[in-house]
Amino acid sequence: MNLIRLIGLGDTYLPLLLIFVYILLWKYIQQNDKFLILYAVVFFVLYGATNVLGAYKIHNLFLYHVISLVELIMVSYYILKLVLQKSFLFYFLIINVAYLFLWTGNIIFFEPLDVYNGNSAVLADLIVLFLCMYYLLSLSAKEEILYFQKLPAFWIVSGFLIYAALSLLVFISYGYISNEYLNKIATADQANQMWFINSIAMVIKYVLIVFGLLCYKRKNYTKKYFRSVLF
Repeated sequence: MNLIRLIGLGDTYLPLLLIFVYILLWKYIQQNDKFLILYAVVFFVLYGATNVLGAYKIHNLFLYHVISLVELIMVSYYILKLVLQKSFLFYFLIINVAYLFLWTGNIIFFEPLDVYNGNSAVLADLIVLFLCMYYLLSLSAKEEILYFQKLPAFWIVSGFLIYAALSLLVFISYGYISNEYLNKIATADQANQMWFINSIAMVIKYVLIVFGLLCYKRKNYTKKYFRSVLF
């Protein structure tokens, strides 16, 4: 298996890495970040299914519609609860109900389940991007900004932010290249190159999330060190 293929399958095996790290650190992880085990399992199943179906030349584009919807629901839940705490539910429902209507309308009128969901994927990435920026803005107004690099949530949200930003550019570019390919201006290789960038963005996302979880272990060692020195 070459490197490109290995990176391309990162959407399937990287959630397994996240599950493994989570299991190792589960007793240190705070309540808000425990959703990551569910996130990893869900996307291991979804992306694993897309890769298996694709390998057997079976239609799998409908799963990407589901992936965009589930990604937004789970990431918005995490970030809004992180920032707003108890008052997050109202905004969570507004964002996701509105997106669900647009997602459904896109399937009915523009991009049915047998084509890739470029429109809803771009919209989901835009919302996630703004939510991540909202978290960083709220963090800048707190005392935690003085040691932000030690916060697990900072690295986790940064992973979502970088992936959303890069995949947003990929989806927009891929839509343009696809139109040009139909007109014989662009090549299939150019479209594949755009997907490879998206695969790299996926790797970055999971690496940063894993690093965020590892901050819990470092924090625990720091507490033990000071306790041993003081007592």
